[in-house]
Order: sequence, then C-alpha cells, then structure tokens
Amino acid sequence: MSLREYRRPRLVVLNPRSPVVDAARAVEHNNIGAVLVQAEGEIRGIVTDRDLAIRVVGRGRDSQTTELADVMTAPVAVLSPADSHQDAIRLMQERNIRRVPLVEEGRLVGIVTFDDLLLDEAAPLEELAAIVEAQIGEGGPAAPVKARRAARTEATYRRLLHQLRAQAALETAAEAETVLEVVLGSLVRRLTPDEAKDLIAQLPSRMQPALLALPPGPDKGISRQTIEAALVERLHVDPARAAQLVAAVGVTITQRVSRGQIQDVRAQLPDDLRSIFEDVRSAAA
Repeated sequence: MSLREYRRPRLVVLNPRSPVVDAARAVEHNNIGAVLVQAEGEIRGIVTDRDLAIRVVGRGRDSQTTELADVMTAPVAVLSPADSHQDAIRLMQERNIRRVPLVEEGRLVGIVTFDDLLLDEAAPLEELAAIVEAQIGEGGPAAPVKARRAARTEATYRRLLHQLRAQAALETAAEAETVLEVVLGSLVRRLTPDEAKDLIAQLPSRMQPALLALPPGPDKGISRQTIEAALVERLHVDPARAAQLVAAVGVTITQRVSRGQIQDVRAQLPDDLRSIFEDVRSAAA
C-alpha cells in the first residue's frame, strides 16, 4: 500500500529563525510530537519533543532566544506519497527515526509516523519493534540489540514453521520450509509486484529477502495444478497429499496475515488459486 493516506491538509510548520518556545507551544496546543521547519518552500529540519527536552532544557538554553535552527535535526529524510509502507519502515530502521515527512513535487504534503504504522498494522510487529530497538540502542553497544533482533526474527520464522508442521502433519522443519518455498514463491509470482510486496511485508522478515528476489509477476502460467505438481516433485508425495499441503499453507498464512491483505490477494488470483484461501474462510465459518 502507498503512503497517500498520510497526506495531511494541515501541518504544523515553523521557520528556522523562530524561537524554540514557539515549537514547544505548537507541540502542546496541537497534541503532536514534532514540528517541521521550513524556509523558502523547502524542508530544512524537524524538531521533536525529545529534541526540546534534550537540546534545550537539558543544555540549559533559553527557549525565548534559542532559534529552531540551533536545535533541529537536519537534513530530514523524506518520502513521496507514492512510496509504500515498507519504504517508510525501512527508512525508519535505517535512520533510527519515527517520523518521515512526505514531499510531492517539492511541496510538503504530509507526514507518516511510527504510531501511524503501528495503529494501521502496516507491518509485522517484529519489524516495528526493530525500529524501537534501533533507537534504544543508539548511542550504546549495537551488538546486543542486533543479536536480540536476529534471535526474535529467527523465533518468529520458527513459529511459522511449527504452525505449518502441525497444520499439515509434516515430520520435519525442512519439509515445512520446502512447502512454504514452493507455495508462497508461486503465489508471489502470480501477483502484481505491488501486491506481492504488500503480502511479503506481512510475512516473517526471515523469508522476505528470498521472496522479494523472485521474478516480478504476474506469471499467468502459475496455477494450483503447477504448484501441486512442484510439491509432488520436490517432496516425492502423491497428488492428493500435495493438495493437502497447499490447503495447509492457505490456513497457516490466513492466520498470520491481515484479513484485508488476504482479500486483496484473493482479488488478483484466478479461481483455482483463490480457493486456497476460500477453503479457509469456509472452514472458519
């Protein structure tokens, strides 16, 4: 999904020469966490409530005489409304930030925040948690943070494998990995690139690089029959068992991915592939 929903008709914008007290009042009166700083139609910086606490109060500066230019964070990382939720999450992780202004044709048109992404369930919780961990770790040892993140990423992936093994009565995690690779890889290639990215964004991050590296779709040669045939070949099972494995993936993924995303995926699939998730809906009813 794009970031167009975060366009704002009204934004709090101040001049770099404005005193810090103006930003503090704007934060309080508008119940926001940051103000944007702009001059001559260009974004020059951003001042957060944390900046006010640390760079002004913490350093004993006079809020009446200190200018925003002296305490703002600059330059500012920005995105376009046409960019995706995943682009925003990636930028927040890379830059250790929680807010990204949206610029269109050189004009400030909105802002997307970490809280927005969290409330809109725009990504798996482990990805959003990584943004917070990156900020907690800033200024301290990075290795423990990275280690915890890697451990959590692996644990999330292993839970998915365990869930599929139980659903499909598979004996080993390796078999579950093969089933996911075949079925999800085929479904991703059957979708348009944008829809594929949206689906991948809700899957465990451990799986995402391999799925994103697949050739872009939609590959209309992919059908439920071709997926089941691939499982027969890879796992040396009979066609009936292959059909069961495909259905098990449908159940597992439906339990992991938002209902809206499943509906979007179903809308792009032909009837034979749509039935993978249709069977799930009927079973749940």
